[in-house]
Amino acid sequence: MEREQIRATYLAEHPNDNKNRVAAIVGQVYRFAHEMTQGQTIVMYDPASRLYHIGAITGDCVPTHDEDDPTYTRTVRWNTSASRDALKRSSKNSLGGIQTIFAVSDEVMNDLQSATGTSQPIPEEAAGEDASDDNEDARAATYDNGIELIKDRVNQLDWEDMERLVAGLLKAMGYCARITPKGPDGGRDVIASPDALGLESPRIVVEVKHRKGAMGAPAIRSFIGGLRTNDRGLYVSTGGFTREARYEADRSNVPMRLLDLDGFVRHYVDVYDKTDEETRDILPLTRIWWPA
Repeated sequence: MEREQIRATYLAEHPNDNKNRVAAIVGQVYRFAHEMTQGQTIVMYDPASRLYHIGAITGDCVPTHDEDDPTYTRTVRWNTSASRDALKRSSKNSLGGIQTIFAVSDEVMNDLQSATGTSQPIPEEAAGEDASDDNEDARAATYDNGIELIKDRVNQLDWEDMERLVAGLLKAMGYCARITPKGPDGGRDVIASPDALGLESPRIVVEVKHRKGAMGAPAIRSFIGGLRTNDRGLYVSTGGFTREARYEADRSNVPMRLLDLDGFVRHYVDVYDKTDEETRDILPLTRIWWPA
């Protein structure tokens, strides 16, 4: 299907979309279908683990057999991964969160390969045409790149500032939040409630883990065991959670929520205008204006 056919098909389903959005989506579909070829190096980002997965395309663009949700796929052989934290700042800025299809420069690919502990030469096919620069495409890339840069900054905080930042987020959401005294806290780093005395429901009990490793099921099970019947649990882990940990939270009888680094930063951005001065001193942000 050529570019104009893709455009016509998309407009038939989404006739009210503006021309910039249509151009962005048509460009992405066309690149996936026609410009990506077998043997090319491909990079995909996982924001939960903060890893860039590197592989090679091994298949053509083919349709799925799901009539309810028809999509097109390509098979990929994933070879290795590189931590975002191991990359140069220039590479982080260039890659962002990779929400669109675009060509990665040789310099950035070299940095990715170095971060994996390998020094394989970059195949010539890895360098292709640059991405479309229309507004919708650029706007999405700018936002997601900003999220990743904020996550980089959060990872540089010490554990005390991280606890204060979590308390500041809850305050901005309308709760009265206080940090518990240091020492054996039994899984209570921050306590939040609608009133200053902590007597009204819901009372939110927060555990904050600021480390690289993902939290497993035993940690979540222990946290749930310390919650009271009317409590609400919030477990914040900048290192993420294992699949087993998420399952443990889902089956909890006490309402609770797991919040990883990506989720925390997106909530923080959403309520930043309501944060107090102390919170902004820990993680200050600057608003970027964009044409409507």
